[in-house]
Amino acid sequence: MSDKRVDDHADVVIIGAGAGGGVVARRLAEAGLSVVCLEQGEWPDRANYPGATPEWELAAAKQWSSIPSVRNAVADYPIDLTESDLGVVNFNGVGGGTILYAAQWPRMLPSDFLVRSTDGIADDWPIGYEELLPFYERTDRDFGVSGLGGNPMYPPGEDPPLPALPIGATGLRVARAHARLGWHWWPQSNAILSAPYDGRHACVQRGTCGSGCNEGAKASTDLTHFPHVVAKGGRVITGARVVRIVTDGAGLAAGAEWLDREGHAHFQRADVVVCAANAIGSARLLLASAAGTHPDGLANSSGLVGRRLMLHALSTVTGLFDEQLEGWQAHSGGLIQCLQFGLSDPSRGFARGALWELGSAGGPMKAVFAPRGHGVWGADHHRHVRQHLGRSAQWAILGEDLPEESNRVELSTTQFDSSGLPAPKIAYRVSANTSALTDWNIERATESLEAAGAWRVDSLRRLANGHFMGTARMGDDPSTSVVDKWCVSHDIANLLVVDGSVFVTSGAANPTSTIAALALRAADRLIERRAEIPRPRRSVSFGLSPLPRPAIESSPSTPVFVTQTLGTALRQRFERLADVVIPGGDGMPAPSEIAIGGALLDRVLGVRPDLAGPLLALLGATADEPDVALSVLENDPATARTLRYVVAAAYYLSDDVRSGLGYPGTVARPVGRFEYPEYLAEGLLDHLVTDVV
Repeated sequence: MSDKRVDDHADVVIIGAGAGGGVVARRLAEAGLSVVCLEQGEWPDRANYPGATPEWELAAAKQWSSIPSVRNAVADYPIDLTESDLGVVNFNGVGGGTILYAAQWPRMLPSDFLVRSTDGIADDWPIGYEELLPFYERTDRDFGVSGLGGNPMYPPGEDPPLPALPIGATGLRVARAHARLGWHWWPQSNAILSAPYDGRHACVQRGTCGSGCNEGAKASTDLTHFPHVVAKGGRVITGARVVRIVTDGAGLAAGAEWLDREGHAHFQRADVVVCAANAIGSARLLLASAAGTHPDGLANSSGLVGRRLMLHALSTVTGLFDEQLEGWQAHSGGLIQCLQFGLSDPSRGFARGALWELGSAGGPMKAVFAPRGHGVWGADHHRHVRQHLGRSAQWAILGEDLPEESNRVELSTTQFDSSGLPAPKIAYRVSANTSALTDWNIERATESLEAAGAWRVDSLRRLANGHFMGTARMGDDPSTSVVDKWCVSHDIANLLVVDGSVFVTSGAANPTSTIAALALRAADRLIERRAEIPRPRRSVSFGLSPLPRPAIESSPSTPVFVTQTLGTALRQRFERLADVVIPGGDGMPAPSEIAIGGALLDRVLGVRPDLAGPLLALLGATADEPDVALSVLENDPATARTLRYVVAAAYYLSDDVRSGLGYPGTVARPVGRFEYPEYLAEGLLDHLVTDVV
């Protein structure tokens, strides 16, 4: 083919540069294998993460959003959610989901591998906790995990390599309540450094982990793994969108066909192909690689590729406290965890359990729009913000989701990415069991926060999350599983899957720690039996994939906001509207008193130029009289929300406003030298352990 470029041969090609791909790439490269990793995103630049800037909440809601359809970056692909009860979050780039995740690092419980044996439902894994334990411990060291050993919910093992991060006033208040209740709690394990480690800095407690870590304290594989790959001669090719995995005449994987940013086709040859594109992306790729010998997709003789999709049904329960807890000053991973209800108990009326993880409060914009994205405007606005900012504790509830074949990833027939490839489509319905589990745990988490002194508790159900599992499950029987217990395809002996696709059941824990452990175990096995793996023919020829080529509009480039666009009259109109949306009072200035229509507005639109067009349109269409203008806007909720968002964003950038709230912004407060924590001094874990750690 004249326009296809055949790249140099590699021992292994890895598709996806996230958690699983990073672990495998590093282990194989350090063992001397030639490794190429294909990643459709780019290398992130820590200097571009917004967390150290006053405008971080604005950028985190758009350019650094974890929702692809909001972020709309060049590397992103659409996900068809027209038949899904839950939304999903995802990130494409070197580091994958570890760039924007909260870095909570719990392990699955031993019973999570034995659901069939313990509950008579779903299936047991072909491996158990004990087999994964040494790999959990090794990946803890590679990522740099902070935590406290001795958690009685787990069997004995090595302590995390670093001390637990501070739990702060928020965590301490809830921990005291659980000690009084006699309930389980434990400092959460996080892949965030509590001390300098492996050339990386300790956490500075900005609470902005979800938009990237400027200090590199949060473990992401662009920092912890891929530099080792490159140092050992491995290659990471960015901007590489994989079209399909190519097989030779004997049915072995021969490499990957991929497109670069300019649309040029390439073929990366390799002896072994590893899928590490997450449980949505890997299923999509295997299905899209259907060929004459594999009409239903690669590795799919069981018919289970894409099926048994599990998504943790994430819910939150938030309590408000009279005490100022300064909850903005923390890591945004977990402060503490609760596994009081982590094990299955049939008397509750549903199967399986849940993990609770206590989080920090966030910044002013989160407080403004709490609890359900609407906010309070007018005379009560300042009271509302003061009640929420720094004064909340939030349990995130992860309930185990059981596998069902009807929940699946398939190829969309209506949505395509910018290269013309079919988007993945998710067909997913929340089960009755998951709903009952969620409702019951929300009630218990409400009791927890009320016991801690919360005067108000709110809950949100069915939030989007990035925990995708089960679409290429492992097992011993090729008729009922896609890969074996070493993550190798039953059908294609030189094809592996090393992401959450291989999960048999989901457990209730954040899956990244288990994904990393499974990937390391698979890499060790690959090295051990490399000589036994059949190799594809080197001379494989094929034509370009017959891709659908619909008329696709490229994503519009983000407009550059020019300050001169807003003349004096429109700025004055904006200030008059702002004074009605957020009136002065309660010791807080009116927007016009801080000149909100000047430099503050320019700062907002400089970071969020996507808001400039809607704002100009509404200012040009509204009356000069603010009350009349706002009454008209109430009939247009989307436009009203844009106005309120821009007003709030500009208002809370003001130093005077922040000073009035006692909010210092995202100030760096590095974690200090390890000191004996208050919770140990107070004996808050004594009811859980016989020997205080």
